[in-house]
Amino acid sequence: MVVVREFSRFERRREGSFRAWLRQVTVNPARSHCRRRRRRPADGLDPAVGFLGRLEAPNGELAREWDRDHDHHVFERLLSIVQPEFQPTTWEAFRRFALDGVPAAQVAAELGISENAVLQAKARILKRLRAEAGDLLK
Repeated sequence: MVVVREFSRFERRREGSFRAWLRQVTVNPARSHCRRRRRRPADGLDPAVGFLGRLEAPNGELAREWDRDHDHHVFERLLSIVQPEFQPTTWEAFRRFALDGVPAAQVAAELGISENAVLQAKARILKRLRAEAGDLLK
């Protein structure tokens, strides 16, 4: 509910600013809850040294993990949006070559298509992903 309420105030200023904003919107209500309890929580939510403090630190390991999880979620969502636009063979060529890292020649042989078709599949799908993502991938 906090995210919905606060979203109208969000302004994109630089790369990663949405993730940082979302992380802060998550930390603040939890920190407020801890203050209302007026004691150091025993569950690791101590904002000074515990989970919230580590999550709030913009260059900390939890912030990096938050960013990786966010990027993974966005990428998976983008894949699910554009996949129906492509033929199954084109999608499989892209998946095996671009995502799984299988050499183009091997993918081509497995799918019975040319190596150039594998390279084109990657280029076409990446172009479509970039178009769908807009500012998300910048």
